[in-house]
Amino acid sequence: MIILGQYEDAGKDLMATLENDKQNFFMDAYTGLARILQAKEDYVPGGWDAIVSRLNDLIPSLEGMINSLQHDEQKKMIANNLNRLHHVMFTYHDVKTKDTAEAWDHLTRSYKFKMSALPPWQGGIEKQKISQTMQIFHKGFWPLEVGSDSAVPIFIVGFVRSGSTLLERVLDAHPEIVGTGEDSVFNGRLDKIRNEIVSASVLGDPNALADTVRKQADNVVAEMKERWEVIDANTAKSTEVKARSEPKRFVDKMLNNYYNIGFIHMLFPKALILHVIREPMDTIFSAYKHEFPPGKF
Repeated sequence: MIILGQYEDAGKDLMATLENDKQNFFMDAYTGLARILQAKEDYVPGGWDAIVSRLNDLIPSLEGMINSLQHDEQKKMIANNLNRLHHVMFTYHDVKTKDTAEAWDHLTRSYKFKMSALPPWQGGIEKQKISQTMQIFHKGFWPLEVGSDSAVPIFIVGFVRSGSTLLERVLDAHPEIVGTGEDSVFNGRLDKIRNEIVSASVLGDPNALADTVRKQADNVVAEMKERWEVIDANTAKSTEVKARSEPKRFVDKMLNNYYNIGFIHMLFPKALILHVIREPMDTIFSAYKHEFPPGKF
């Protein structure tokens, strides 16, 4: 219901969850309620006070519990919960009380628990991956005539919290361009594309390689169109809005595709690749105070 924008109904259900969850199994309910309260406080019965009063008791209880636990997995579970709960309190002070000191204190404590539950960052592996990619994908990697003539896909890459969603919406507002959502069609087909190209390469036949690359590129475009047709038909059915005519360009937004830019360019040498950049300090702080879904970044 949150995804559909039905915040009032979502708020009632989440509050019912908290009232019936005597053992505090569903901590995500607090995160959902904070999101709704940011949109409009009236959507949640009792407003911010309904959850802040609970968190003022729950957070100290969990912090006391984590210090007495012996098993790492149990500590990790409690740390993840405290991360989310402190983040809710950060949101409360950030948007409601405007108490900067309290907001920063909760955000800092949230990250302390978040980092304690994550494995160490493997910076060396990331540098190695980027170095290998740059060594492989260079001009002349394969013949210029290999690659699709299609300019249908528009790829958006960059760092999180840089404005990529806004850019996609701006492009989607054009009658001949449509966004295909967060789930990248290209990235979803990447393993098959790689395997097919490797199989064609070992044959030593440039024509076979060129045919394979064009076929895989055509399949990406075809799946983009299929996805749009499903979304457009369902949108028209549920909102009674007239279906749009078939667009000429499709936006494929997946920030992590920066790893695959060389590969994208090989398949679609005429496609537009947009790298979104925002002022670095704004970007980092926005990412720091944003609670991403587990395992996403």
